[in-house]
Amino acid sequence: MTFVMVGGRLSLDFVATLTERRHEPVEQLLEPRDLSTWAGEVALVDEDLDVSPDELAEARALREAMHRVVLARTAEGQLRAADIAALNRAARHAPVALQLAWSGGLRRRGDVRQVLASIVRDVLELLDSDQLARVRECDREECTRLYVDASRTRNRRWCDMAECGNRAKVAAFRRRQHGWDERTGPLWTGPPVPLTAIRGREEPLRRSEVVPDP
Repeated sequence: MTFVMVGGRLSLDFVATLTERRHEPVEQLLEPRDLSTWAGEVALVDEDLDVSPDELAEARALREAMHRVVLARTAEGQLRAADIAALNRAARHAPVALQLAWSGGLRRRGDVRQVLASIVRDVLELLDSDQLARVRECDREECTRLYVDASRTRNRRWCDMAECGNRAKVAAFRRRQHGWDERTGPLWTGPPVPLTAIRGREEPLRRSEVVPDP
């Protein structure tokens, strides 16, 4: 399992372990070991976690509570009492412990409860920060990943240009190839334009210039 880390926050990357929520949700935390792999990939802990099925279920439930709370806050919506209680309960536990090694590097150690506490604390800090106003949902309809827009112009549309941005541009190109413009609608509603009519031209034909092949 390879996880995509484009959220700009630990908590948003964790929320992104379930994607395409509006269509056919893609679950990335399928087995207990997937949670351990994710924690290692984001450098939360240095050693593998011993994750039970119940702990995996708890992690998923907290993930969905975080997703609902972030969406509600960004839309100035109503928070669920159960979500607030779940996040506060998880945040009360100690986070992952950091230890300074003789080499000068850091060691990160903790169990599942500590890992979840670190993630929840991150989302609580996000909710109380200026970054909350820059949280966006990916513009590719199928994706639904959340991310912090750190671009200078604050007009980032996709969670990741290499994945979703490229897919969106390819899809838009194909629609234009089939006579559809994203801004103005159909480009041509008449009969298909023969290739012999446009071959060798650098500028697109106007409608009045289109003459079907005999």
